[in-house]
Amino acid sequence: MRKLMLIGGGSNGHGTSPYETKEIDEEIVKMTNKANPVFLFIGLASKFSDSYYDIMKNIYQKLGCKTTYLKKKNIINNPDLVEKKISSADIIYMSGGDTTKLVNTLKKYHIDELLFKAVDNGCVLSGISAGAIAISKSGLSDYQITQNISDKYAFTDGLGILNIDISPHANDLKRIEDLKESLKNTNKKVLCLDEGTALKVENNKFTIVKSIPSAKARYMYMDNNTFIEEEYQGN
Repeated sequence: MRKLMLIGGGSNGHGTSPYETKEIDEEIVKMTNKANPVFLFIGLASKFSDSYYDIMKNIYQKLGCKTTYLKKKNIINNPDLVEKKISSADIIYMSGGDTTKLVNTLKKYHIDELLFKAVDNGCVLSGISAGAIAISKSGLSDYQITQNISDKYAFTDGLGILNIDISPHANDLKRIEDLKESLKNTNKKVLCLDEGTALKVENNKFTIVKSIPSAKARYMYMDNNTFIEEEYQGN
C-alpha cells in the first residue's frame, strides 16, 4: 500500500511569504495514522537546505511530528545513519530546488533504493516541485534554464516511484507554453499541478488535495495534433 503526496508548489511561509500549503501538510500527517509521526526532511535539491529545514521543522512540529534532517554530509560519511533515518521515518519530505541534482544524488548514493523500500513499508513519501518530479517517472523542470543550456522548461527523469508524468507550478504561463511545445514531440499525458494543489495516492486511490481553493489540477496532452486540456479530480 503506497502512500504518496506530490505537491505542485506553494510557499511554506519563509520570510514575508504567505503560508500556502497548510491543508496539504495537515493531510500528509493524517496519512500516517499516528499521533506523533517521525518527519524526515531531504533538502538535497535546495541551495538553502538548512534554513528550508528550519521552516519545515517548525510547521511539522506544530502538527505533532518529531522532526529530523538528512544532510549531504550524512550521505557521504555515514551511510548506516542514512539507512536508519529513512527506515525510521513515517513521513519523508523532499524539497524543491534543482531536480537533476536531487535525482542524481539519490541515485549515486543508492538512496533511491531506500526510498522504494520505505514506501513499500508504509512510509508517506511526499515531495514539492523538484521533490514531486523525483517521485514521478518524469516532470517538466527548469534544469535547462538554471544550467544555462536553454531558456525553456524541459522534461527530466524522476525515480519512477509513481508511473506518472507531471508539471508542477502549472499556473506559471511560461512553463505551460513550454509544456505545450514539448507535447508536440511526445505522447506524454501530463498531470499539471498548480501551486497549492497536490496529488494524494493512498490505497490505489488518487485524489487532489488543495490548499489554495482556486488552484487547479489538469491533464494536458496531444491527441491527433490537437492540444487537450481536461480538469482532473482523481479516480
